[in-house]
Amino acid sequence: MKRVILSLILTALLGVPAIVLAADTASNQLPQGAVERWQSLSPAEKQELRARYREFKALPAGQREQLQERLATFRSLPAAEQQQLRERFERWRELSPEQQQKLRELNQQFRQLSAEERETLRDEVREMRGMSNEERMERRMDLRQRYFDRPMRGGGGGGGRR
Repeated sequence: MKRVILSLILTALLGVPAIVLAADTASNQLPQGAVERWQSLSPAEKQELRARYREFKALPAGQREQLQERLATFRSLPAAEQQQLRERFERWRELSPEQQQKLRELNQQFRQLSAEERETLRDEVREMRGMSNEERMERRMDLRQRYFDRPMRGGGGGGGRR
């Protein structure tokens, strides 16, 4: 199911005209340029969109609404932010399944940190922007050790360095 949602979001992020997602349901009018974009697609691209449309229609109404809201939010972003998101998503797609799984696990661990720890970690990551690759690598290892390679709260033991 997550793969279907990611696929649908990718479609939206890449600006491919998922006509039903983009249509104004009140007036049944297509967004400007949608027909031209559709006509410019190859038969394979059209087939892929049709398959994704069927997957979209098979989703529960709540998930469809959530995707439509996310698409609207994405489209309301400045062009530079949209481009950043597209690039991040492309980098994500280039990762191996193992790398994606590792990042999912790290994200899960990140969400389990306290709000204070999350903010501190974000600040420390921001500080890494000006560092050399070697310094960043060393800092990443330190941060991973301090925040993620430690017993869970209440798990006893010495935990991470703090």
